[in-house]
Amino acid sequence: MKYRVIIFLFLTCGMTVAQKKLEYNLSVGDNFTVQQEAKQVITQDLNGVDQIIENDLMGVMHFKVVDKTNDSYTLEMTFKRLKMLMSSPTLGELSNSDTESADSSDVANMLFKGILNIPVTMVMDKTGKIKSVTGGDKLIANMFTSAGIDQPEIIAESKKQMEKQFGSAALSNSFEQMTYFYTSTAVAVGDEWTNSFSGDLSAKNSWSLMEVTNDALKIKGKASTTMSSIDENIIMTLSGSQQTTINADPSNGWFREIIVTGENSGNTLFQAQNMTIPTIVKSTITYKILN
Repeated sequence: MKYRVIIFLFLTCGMTVAQKKLEYNLSVGDNFTVQQEAKQVITQDLNGVDQIIENDLMGVMHFKVVDKTNDSYTLEMTFKRLKMLMSSPTLGELSNSDTESADSSDVANMLFKGILNIPVTMVMDKTGKIKSVTGGDKLIANMFTSAGIDQPEIIAESKKQMEKQFGSAALSNSFEQMTYFYTSTAVAVGDEWTNSFSGDLSAKNSWSLMEVTNDALKIKGKASTTMSSIDENIIMTLSGSQQTTINADPSNGWFREIIVTGENSGNTLFQAQNMTIPTIVKSTITYKILN
């Protein structure tokens, strides 16, 4: 009996060692430069004829840890570059903006240049859940200044649309998609856990720990998703799924690379025309560390 008890204790200890608490372990002064590349293909059925719109986005963001507590981190984020191309196989190039362009007569370029190097502060808990983001209002104000727009009526008309991309709430939702994949409980390889985030893209995620060593931390995720966008004339509601693979640094929890692929389908309602158009959106997003 004593022999069996010793074996049982040994096995129990082995199971405990195999578990690991997945969380961020950052220090004040840590900094990361992240490049995001996104490819989105929108297909709309116009009376049996497919119209395709392709959106290509590339952005570079710098994150620096400026404060920490027992359960959270404060990071300062600045945009370093933003490039956006919208095109169509049938319609050609629809818009093309790049903050590295020297063309000061291009209003879109100057608007996007206004977001560069303006600090945004985010507070994140150790699982990657974003607790708050501040500074989005300064980003938007500087965009108008950069483009030389000072007419109150134009600012008022454009601000709501810009807030959907660069407002504090929108930034919080966007950041969470690349940070929130850890759990507050210890897990072993093969274990699963769930979380969710909301915004224009809402996701109910199921995560699984695939590998954890001194050199590698790999997680896979699958999610049911909802894409929604509502403005004065257009209401888009789509649903679907996405898959995520994460390769993170086990020493601090920050990702090395994240790849997200997804597909959502549903309808886009153009209210003024009383027209409903079947819509499919396929996307691939990659986040990777540049330094």
